Amino acid sequence: MTEKQPETKTRRPTKAERLHVLARDRYAPRKATRWPYLLRGDEQFKFQGPERRRLLADLRAAWREKYPDEAPPSVQDLNAAADDLRRLAEYADPDPVSPEDQAAEIVAAHNISEIPQDRGLSLVTRLEDCPLPDGYVIPEPYIIEPDGVRLVKDDGAGYARVAWAWLFPVRVYIDHDGDQLVELTWRDGPHWVTRLIRRSLTKSGRKLIAEAGDAGLPVIEAEARQAERWLAAAEAANHGAIARDPVARQLGWQRDGKTFVTTQDSPWRIEPRYSDQAGALAAYRPEGTLAGWQETIKGIEEYAVVRAGLYAGLAPPLLVPLGLDSFTVDFSGRSGRGKTITAAAGLSCWADPSDRADGMLPWSTASIIGIEKRLNLFNGLVAVIDETRLVKDPALVDEVIYQVPKNRGKPRGGGWPNMIPWRVIAVSTGEQPATSFTTHQGASPRVLSIGGAPFGTDGDASRTAAEAVKLGIEANYGTAGPAFVSRLQKRLAEDGGPGKLRARHGELTEMLRGGTDMTARRAPFAACLALAAELAAEWGIVPFQPPGIAAWSSIFTADPQRDNRPEMALDLVREYLAAHADKMCGNDASHPPASGWIGHEAKEGPALLPEKLREELRRRGYELDAVIPGWLEMSALLTMASQQPAHSIPRRTGGRLARHLIFRREILESADTE
Repeated sequence: MTEKQPETKTRRPTKAERLHVLARDRYAPRKATRWPYLLRGDEQFKFQGPERRRLLADLRAAWREKYPDEAPPSVQDLNAAADDLRRLAEYADPDPVSPEDQAAEIVAAHNISEIPQDRGLSLVTRLEDCPLPDGYVIPEPYIIEPDGVRLVKDDGAGYARVAWAWLFPVRVYIDHDGDQLVELTWRDGPHWVTRLIRRSLTKSGRKLIAEAGDAGLPVIEAEARQAERWLAAAEAANHGAIARDPVARQLGWQRDGKTFVTTQDSPWRIEPRYSDQAGALAAYRPEGTLAGWQETIKGIEEYAVVRAGLYAGLAPPLLVPLGLDSFTVDFSGRSGRGKTITAAAGLSCWADPSDRADGMLPWSTASIIGIEKRLNLFNGLVAVIDETRLVKDPALVDEVIYQVPKNRGKPRGGGWPNMIPWRVIAVSTGEQPATSFTTHQGASPRVLSIGGAPFGTDGDASRTAAEAVKLGIEANYGTAGPAFVSRLQKRLAEDGGPGKLRARHGELTEMLRGGTDMTARRAPFAACLALAAELAAEWGIVPFQPPGIAAWSSIFTADPQRDNRPEMALDLVREYLAAHADKMCGNDASHPPASGWIGHEAKEGPALLPEKLREELRRRGYELDAVIPGWLEMSALLTMASQQPAHSIPRRTGGRLARHLIFRREILESADTE
């Protein structure tokens, strides 16, 4: 009896091993003249890029077919199988060379490869979205291939790459100064990308890459020089086919005196000079209907201040025909009374007035250069700067309202914006008048200050009216301004039209001149708004009649005392001294008040600590630095030539030496005498 032999267990092949066997059985490794490949029936599979992904997908499908109950192999196993197959294909016998391939190799060796008659242009023109104009040609020695633009070398070395995708100049834009921008278009996958590039950048390949590289420009730095040469050659060869169009740098009136650009491509393309103007430009567009906007605006008929804000938005196109400088309309008053909505009503004539857009520029984030760039976007439109209360530096408000009527920015060097032009009506809002910030005597007459509650003080009724206007203009905007300009252009084109407009403006100016020098200087600007109101009603842009002269006078013709802010601030100093006499340091300085001394009685008059006075004036809506020049003109302050500044005089309060503002007693007491 023989012993039973132990059974030998057969090891089951791993998934990777079975995949390898499956792949060997499925594909025939082959080798062409230039690359290895796999053959399955009539279907070929290569080992690079999308072809490799197709091979892996085919392997997974074969596995599921043979092993339906098992999960497909991992990507790592699939790649390993593909690499094994590639190695087998690399060592396979080369395919027989066909007569056609032999001829192609001979032709390529002698650098006489056949080039299509159109030099590959048909690859582009057969596309439905081809951006090339009719008559476009490809200049020698360039050719268009499926993967880009190439240069046919003349030294027998074949081709040199110019671009890694199709790249063409298709249009030239020329601004009013004669500066040119070239519209480049290139293929990015299934789409075309278009950019306007300054002429100087298209002539420098490296600068061009720096400018448009992030947008997908299909050129690398190694081919930068070839790319700039290709663009120059293509543009020269297609000079007759490439259109040359005007381009606007600002919204509004253009140099020809007839064209008014209201939004992008209406009627000209606009390309602002600074990239950070793009956000504001995007806000200037139409939405909704003019009828919808008019229905909303009906709700402001009984609110005179809100209507003034609306006319401030419609009036800017009149500045150029009337020969007026830029000016500011300032709405001030308590928070929550509708000042911002009033400014938004004017802005809605042209742009999106909502918080989601960049139509309004907040004082809180503004800088002088940022504000100048915003103003530079316009030549006959409104610019809104909202809420002076949030400004970081009060001197900025002073600087801006002084600069606005100059129609240009400050002179600067070093590549900063230098004397950039504008023509605008700037609308500002805040709890205190913008003129309370200014130290410049020439700025105040060019600011139309409007106080009070725009929607009244009727509680729920006022709030409901303001909310209705806000919702309505956020749904319908950007239509009234273009409609107004269209009628204005027709009026200006009439025989004697400009003269009639100027004559009517002159009549309104005389009616609004008032009884003081200050109101007389402001009258032309108030008359500009009044003329806009008349024209808007005549042309059916707004659904109500314009205010009468008496109504305009009640809004803009201020009491002379309101215009003399230094004198008004001096009255506050008198009140301050009377209310805080116990805080003026006398002979006994041993018991100072809890909040500290505010100053002392000098022999010439009250000597006040500037910071204490600054706090009080700011609380009352005045800036100390803005009224000091007026006090000096009135000789209200003691000055010493030995001090810098002359009105900041060292004296002792409570035994401590500090600089003081010393008010002349005779000036402070003169009010009592009168």
